[in-house]
Amino acid sequence: MWISKLELICFKSYQQQTFSFPEPSDEKNVVLIGGLNGYGKTSILEALYLCLYGKDAIVHLARAGLKSDDKKGYPTFLERAFNGEAKRDGLDTMIVRVVINRSKTKAVDISRKWFFRTNGTWTGEEEAIVRNVIRDIPEMPRIDGKSNFHLSDLLDEIFVPAHVAPFFFFDGEEVKKLADQSRIEQVKHGLEGLLGVVLLRSLADRLKNYEAMKRSDVVSVNEDNLSKLLDSLLSNQDQLKLLRDDAERSEEEKNHLRAEQQSLIERITAAGGGGGDIATVKELVEEREQIRNKLRDSQKKLEDILSGRLPFHLVPKALMEGFRNQLIAESKYDEWESEKRTLEPKRALFENAFLSETKPNIQPPLTDEQIDAIKERIETAWTSLFYPPPDDCAKETVHAYLHEPLRLKALEFLSTINLGQREIHDLLNLQHDLQQRADELGRKISRLEGIDHDGTLSSLKKQLEDIQKKLDYLADHIRVDDRKIAALDAQVSAQSAEYQREQKKLDDSSPVRSFIQKSERVRKVIDEVIPALFPLKVGELAKAMTVVYKQLAHKDQVAKIEIFDDGTTKILGKTGNEVSFDRSAGENQIFATALIAGLAKVSGVNAPMVVDTPLGRLDSKHRENILRFWTADKNRQVILLSQDEEIDFHFYKQIADSVCKTYLLEHLDVGDGIGRTSAKEDQYFARGRR
Repeated sequence: MWISKLELICFKSYQQQTFSFPEPSDEKNVVLIGGLNGYGKTSILEALYLCLYGKDAIVHLARAGLKSDDKKGYPTFLERAFNGEAKRDGLDTMIVRVVINRSKTKAVDISRKWFFRTNGTWTGEEEAIVRNVIRDIPEMPRIDGKSNFHLSDLLDEIFVPAHVAPFFFFDGEEVKKLADQSRIEQVKHGLEGLLGVVLLRSLADRLKNYEAMKRSDVVSVNEDNLSKLLDSLLSNQDQLKLLRDDAERSEEEKNHLRAEQQSLIERITAAGGGGGDIATVKELVEEREQIRNKLRDSQKKLEDILSGRLPFHLVPKALMEGFRNQLIAESKYDEWESEKRTLEPKRALFENAFLSETKPNIQPPLTDEQIDAIKERIETAWTSLFYPPPDDCAKETVHAYLHEPLRLKALEFLSTINLGQREIHDLLNLQHDLQQRADELGRKISRLEGIDHDGTLSSLKKQLEDIQKKLDYLADHIRVDDRKIAALDAQVSAQSAEYQREQKKLDDSSPVRSFIQKSERVRKVIDEVIPALFPLKVGELAKAMTVVYKQLAHKDQVAKIEIFDDGTTKILGKTGNEVSFDRSAGENQIFATALIAGLAKVSGVNAPMVVDTPLGRLDSKHRENILRFWTADKNRQVILLSQDEEIDFHFYKQIADSVCKTYLLEHLDVGDGIGRTSAKEDQYFARGRR
């Protein structure tokens, strides 16, 4: 992939200029464009950004000295970029065209136009036209933003996404600025660009502006009661969680004690407990434990009856029946109300259809009074379909605190509260029988334990009794927790339903508020996601930087660069110890260049590189290394925009075997403070300029 053509029309100091670049081949991958300061080198880089990314490019044009506000920076930049001669001659169009070859036979031709008024101000109109070119034959044009086509999507797929473009198209001034920062800031800045954090931050800023704009439309609502309800709900939820955690710990402790109990039983039988009847002792102890578990279960059932169902039998039967009938009537009223709301919008449709029908023809035509009478009859007839409500509907809603699912749940519960005297008697008799059986088993175990000669059995028996007491205590404790959890769970469910109902009223009163809250939640997610992204790429970036750094630095003691999740870096020597370099300007720029090259490598994008002022403040040794780096990848196109003190005739000769094309920029003053730049093909700075 390479940039095969760049055409500038009425852009900056270029009245009309076309640059043609050959495919990298025969180990020639470098295009060299030379020009003195102010002759239009940086304009080439800016034109590339603007053609490909439009107003999204403005944040990357640091040398333009503009803010990223596209309402001010972008129009201002375009108006300054409009060619002075074109403005003087009353022309109205500025064009930048870029042709990207994906292979010898396939290319994408991108042309972006901006339109200006006679006074040189931008009209706000621009047009980006894209054509696929197959074997030099252009296909039908597509316009960015129309017919579901977006140039940014195409560039993401076949070329360079906007957020990683600074790793491929950059100037030495940007590298200098990056080098002047701390290395932590350099790495963080680079990783944010690589991971698309710049897009996330842009989204967060836009959401924040959206929220500020929408808040001005929100009617102020007293939310004190809703806030108190939420505080109470959250407090009860926290308490419920503590109770459940406590019950879970108690259950774990109970299981642990039962394991100890089983171990003690085995030790008792192994020590001779039962006078030789070991199996009998073990079986009796196990049976007694099963009986005790059944006793606890029956006690819990009895407590559930006393606390759950029995209280409802103390309420007068007529009151309970009235409550049940009222709930049923309210459910039927809700069904009627829902059907009415569903059909109501169709009334107007029917009326319009009826009145607009022209067949059969009515003669003489209806008067306005007759049409009004018909409308009134339609209204009366439609109303009669719903009024009065059916006789089985509630005349008033008494239990408005219950929404439909809770109302159905209440009716279902009322159908399960039947309780007979026989059920309680059976439970009490079962408890009595189980207690008798447990006592009998205890006596049998005592008779079978035999004689304890050395006190071992007595000690084990005492431990077993202690564990049993703890188990009984835990069983009671768990039962109490279960009752508290059941009561608090019901309270939390009721509070949650009430809060959601009141919150819905608030949202319905101002739908904008709901949008604002959703926007705030998205921004919160973005803030949480960004720090978690860095670990995804630090290892890969460190490896890529190490390779590049070794190529660029003239010191050979560096073996490895490590990058940590927080952005800190270590440069390790061959012994594995950290190497400390003086933070000279050259060293800093080498690190920054290695970072940019490493980021380009990790991005996985195989695209050309366009570098303005590529050597910056580097010394001669570092310059030789970085020039070798640019020429090392023979398959990647590298376009270098240099002034005469960087890649002069001397350095040009060193890389001449890798250069496939050169241009030399010349500048002419055409009056009124306006300059014109032209590019001389296959020329470069002459010998002796250094």
